[in-house]
Amino acid sequence: MSTTISGTGNQDSLNDAVTPSDLGRRKFILAAGWSVVGLTLAGSTYAAYKFMFPPILYEPPTVFKIGHVTEYGLGVDERWKLKGRFWVVRNMRGIYNMISICRHLGCTPNWFPDQKRFRCPCHGSIYDVHGNVRGGPAPRTLWRGMITKDPVDGALVVNTVVRLDPNPTQTPQGLWVKEKVKEISPYWIQHSPPPGASCSSNRLLC
Repeated sequence: MSTTISGTGNQDSLNDAVTPSDLGRRKFILAAGWSVVGLTLAGSTYAAYKFMFPPILYEPPTVFKIGHVTEYGLGVDERWKLKGRFWVVRNMRGIYNMISICRHLGCTPNWFPDQKRFRCPCHGSIYDVHGNVRGGPAPRTLWRGMITKDPVDGALVVNTVVRLDPNPTQTPQGLWVKEKVKEISPYWIQHSPPPGASCSSNRLLC
């Protein structure tokens, strides 16, 4: 009997040794352990998802197939101004394109046919049909983009990343680059003028 009483006393002593603070500590350690396991599983799942479904960066196109030379009349064509950020210009000798980005702070100039000028609405830079600076704060002339012919069907192909940017000369009329400097391959394509075209509408196109 005395042995039984002694055993019960030992068990009671062990139970009394486990204090509420010990129980709280054990619960905290258990919760922390499961949290680590959960975070590890979540990280592994996210990494597997990113591997199976990598993010795709969609960038605007920079190469455009714009049709044949005969589809463009003499002067400035604005059909690609918004979609491609360039104008197509056809003169009496050939065809080229200019990037529709102002060389001052990157705004989009507007073409005014009655004035034969591009005017930037942001800070007033003015360009002629060749891209020369005729007024305002623009420090350089408009870029010309690469223009070639598709070897298969002869359609025009414009690349707006490959650009011509010759150093301009300061003149009383503004910043100027001679056309013979810019009318070079692959930034200009020689072509006969449209039927019935003349220089009377804009002498700068001659």
